[in-house]
Amino acid sequence: MLQNALINTGNNRVNTLYEGSDEYVVADTAFDASIKLLSSMHTWPFATTVEKLVRAPDEENKSRNFPENAFRIPAPPQVLHVKEIYYQNALLVDYEIMGFILSCRYSDDIYAKVVREAPGAIWHPMAEQILTLRVEAGILRGLNEDFKEADNREDRADNWLMMARPHLDQQNPARNMYRSKVAAARRTRRV
Repeated sequence: MLQNALINTGNNRVNTLYEGSDEYVVADTAFDASIKLLSSMHTWPFATTVEKLVRAPDEENKSRNFPENAFRIPAPPQVLHVKEIYYQNALLVDYEIMGFILSCRYSDDIYAKVVREAPGAIWHPMAEQILTLRVEAGILRGLNEDFKEADNREDRADNWLMMARPHLDQQNPARNMYRSKVAAARRTRRV
């Protein structure tokens, strides 16, 4: 992706990684920033996993709502975003996160669906295109000093992201996280 972004912006390719050239330094910086941004902008299926949380010591739990049970959430750079919390197989909506400690009323079997920074080798082709455009924007700003074209590449990346979201999200079934009893009662006809 780095080489493609350099070529697409009219710059020289890098011969070796970590070579210290201006092209490599600017492209690598843009790549790292773009990976973090894209990983956090959308819950990519290839970067999402479910992990069992381990208990944290009681003295680390600062929660007033759930002072009895604390679990450690993996911190960045390992985990970029916590998407959902589960108790066994049930979606949990009654918990509190303070820093990297999750507090709840359950003492075990707590799982978190988390978004991790995905290695470059497993990115979906649409995500790769968005990433390349973001890196190109960083290169255009850092090497070419072409801020207008950098903004255009970011706009194209945002458009690709809008197309990629529904395409990738359709792999998982739609869910209603909160089912209101009042709304369900309104939908059913009473006699």
